[in-house]
Amino acid sequence: MPKFKRSVLLYNAQAGTSTPDSVIAMTAPAIAAVSEKLELIQTNSPEELRDACRELPAEVEALFVAGGDGTIHDAVQALSDVPAPPPLGIIPSGTCNDFARTLSIPMDLTLAAEALVDGFIKDVDAANINGHSFLNFAGIGIITDISTNIDLQLKERYGKLSYFMSGLQSMRQTEPFPIHLTVDGVHYEENGVLALAMNGKSIGTHAFPMDSIDPSDGLLDVFIIQTSSIAAMLEWFSLSKPDVPTESLDHIQHYQGKHINIETESPMNIDTDGEVYLKTPAEIKILPKKLKMFVPRPVESLG
Repeated sequence: MPKFKRSVLLYNAQAGTSTPDSVIAMTAPAIAAVSEKLELIQTNSPEELRDACRELPAEVEALFVAGGDGTIHDAVQALSDVPAPPPLGIIPSGTCNDFARTLSIPMDLTLAAEALVDGFIKDVDAANINGHSFLNFAGIGIITDISTNIDLQLKERYGKLSYFMSGLQSMRQTEPFPIHLTVDGVHYEENGVLALAMNGKSIGTHAFPMDSIDPSDGLLDVFIIQTSSIAAMLEWFSLSKPDVPTESLDHIQHYQGKHINIETESPMNIDTDGEVYLKTPAEIKILPKKLKMFVPRPVESLG
């Protein structure tokens, strides 16, 4: 007996690294196998995708969205406005697919679809920044420079390597700036080249297997990188190793909280999930268990 009476596979023809035909061919069979009815919806712009998410019929029991981080960001924007949205499954067809990595979704499209329909539904936090929802992270400084400076032709040719190339360029150009940070009412004065509020555990495919970062714990993890020195960058990349205590770091400050305020001396661009359209000051609030999302079963439970 099918799990779902009605499922939707939504894909943006203008986003992601895979063609619409390949997305359908690689993912639709697994979803169709557990659905009495599977509807395929193609959109051609972020606006169309957000409208499609908001206008889903109430009887839709499962929504699968194929695309990269920007596409998922748009979907979350729309679903956050829906009183009771259907569970969301990420089909990672973009460049970095960071929140899919956070949820341990396979990067192969066929394996991703199979893992999600064979998985379970989990309550996942989202966050709100200046009235807009995000899922993975919000940040200022180098992270925004990387998104702004990236060469679209290089991105198309080299994929995630293009982010590394842009990052090296941004590191050479960024100087520390004052950051007025408030975490759950406690104020901190910092200087840094990067301020991040993280809900997910991956940025630019760089994973952070820290136990403190959990997209279902009702908390945001805030990181301030103080300089763009080699020592600071080595500390940053060291966070991808298990059991690195953040209190031992010399160039990075780590905080956790539910309500974050970030102010700068003058307005600065904010990167949310790879999309740059907001400016500081930033008021960020966690939205505990805002979304229901499909996640694969843990490896140890397979078999």
